[in-house]
Amino acid sequence: MVQENKLIYIDFCKKVDMSIFSQPWWLDAVCGKDNWNVSIVEKGGNIFATMPYYIENKLGFSIIKNPKLTQTMGIYFNYPKNQKYYKKLSFEKEMIDKLLMQLPKFDSISMSFNYNYSNLLPFYWHGFKSSVSYTYIIDNIPLEELEEKFKTDVRRRRRKAEKLGVIVYEDTNIEDIYRLSKMTFERQGINIPYSFNLAKNIYSIATKHNSCKMFFAKYDNEVIAAIFLIYDNNSVYYIMGGIDPDKKNLGAMDLLQHESIKFAIKSNRIYNFEGSMIESIEKYFRSFGSIQKPYYQIKKTNSKLLKLRECLK
Repeated sequence: MVQENKLIYIDFCKKVDMSIFSQPWWLDAVCGKDNWNVSIVEKGGNIFATMPYYIENKLGFSIIKNPKLTQTMGIYFNYPKNQKYYKKLSFEKEMIDKLLMQLPKFDSISMSFNYNYSNLLPFYWHGFKSSVSYTYIIDNIPLEELEEKFKTDVRRRRRKAEKLGVIVYEDTNIEDIYRLSKMTFERQGINIPYSFNLAKNIYSIATKHNSCKMFFAKYDNEVIAAIFLIYDNNSVYYIMGGIDPDKKNLGAMDLLQHESIKFAIKSNRIYNFEGSMIESIEKYFRSFGSIQKPYYQIKKTNSKLLKLRECLK
């Protein structure tokens, strides 16, 4: 049944407009082919709901969670046509009940949903707790009006970078992306939370699916900043990036963000900054004229030992 569900899901994803974070090839890249599975509600040959999940076995515990560099996963609903609102909510509850029943035994589970989904009551009735995070998006802004939406500081830094001769270009150097990302985390006193092998794996498979783009900034013949974007049919996501701390005042990152947003607008996609709960980063994302979007997480812990650990924290 496990393997059968994955085969059904792989075929289903070829027929629907699925988010990149729920695509089988993405899950293979960030989880490993044997570390993810999917719950499916199927009736009469029609699939009505899917919920992929990543399983990690850590210190003897079975943990279901979002894999690294995967902000949201959640549920895909194939709603029946012409549903009234109360019927839609009933449908969501029925689907969630059936999807959760298919999950393997777990000690802990936490999942984040796309900002378009907010009905968490069915999870609450199953004993889940919920929390909220925020991302920022740019949507429906004509290209000629984009700069007007930027905060004055962003416009000033971008123009300063251009005057200093900072050059933006496209390339495929994943080594520079990782190096600059690592430098950015280290400046904050944080170990980079993903490995170079994971970054390289994402780049390799996303390239095969024509779903990634990288912009770099060069100053005085030195690469000083970079951004790694992934995208599906609807959105462009900023998932990795960084800047040389010694060059952070040159405005290179503002140039790169501007170029990334232009790419999204020109390709008729939403630009998703991927959000942050860190105040300084939130302020920076907001300064590009972006719109705040809440997205929700659900969590449940079955293990008494893990519950005790959470209480102690």
